[in-house]
Amino acid sequence: MRFFTAALALAAGIAATPLAHAQDARETEFVRGLMESMNQLSVRFNREVCGFILQDAEGNYTSTKVSWGGEASCASLPLEAGQRAVSSWHTHAAWGQGYDGEVPSIQDVEGDMRFGVNGWVGTPGGRLWFVNGTTGDMTQVCGRGCLPEDPNFFPEEHGPVAESYSLDGLYQRFGRSR
Repeated sequence: MRFFTAALALAAGIAATPLAHAQDARETEFVRGLMESMNQLSVRFNREVCGFILQDAEGNYTSTKVSWGGEASCASLPLEAGQRAVSSWHTHAAWGQGYDGEVPSIQDVEGDMRFGVNGWVGTPGGRLWFVNGTTGDMTQVCGRGCLPEDPNFFPEEHGPVAESYSLDGLYQRFGRSR
C-alpha cells in the first residue's frame, strides 16, 4: 500500500511547529504551481515525490528540497534549523492497476494529523487534494485533469471519487474499520 511518511521530519523538529492551520488561498496558489511540475515528473518516473511547504515571517511560501521516493512511499528530508513547515505535500506516482491512488491514503491523512500539519496530495488522474491535519477531512481543490495526469490512467477504477471525505469516509472507501 502506498503511503507518505515523514519520520525524518519529526526528528528534525516538525513536532515543534504549530498545529495545522486552515487552508490559505496564497498557499493553495503556490501548491498548485508546485504540483503541476511535480505531478508530471512523478507520473513520468513512476515515483512519489514529496516535501514540506514552508512559510517565512513575511508570509511567503516556499518548499523544502524535493525528496524522491519509490512507487509507493516517500520520506521528506529533515527540516533545516529555523524552517517552519505549514504543510506536507506529495504525489501518488503513476497509475497502478488495483491501487486506489485517486484519494489520499489513510496513512497520508493520519501521518499529517500525527505531525500537526495539513497535507496536499497529487494523484495520477491529476486531482489535487487538501488534507486538514487537525480534523482528517480532505477536499479536492481541483478535480481530475487539473494537474498533469498519467496517460495510462484508468478513470474511476474503484468507483466514483467524491469531492470530499472525512477520515471515517476514507476508511469506508478502503473497506477498513477504524
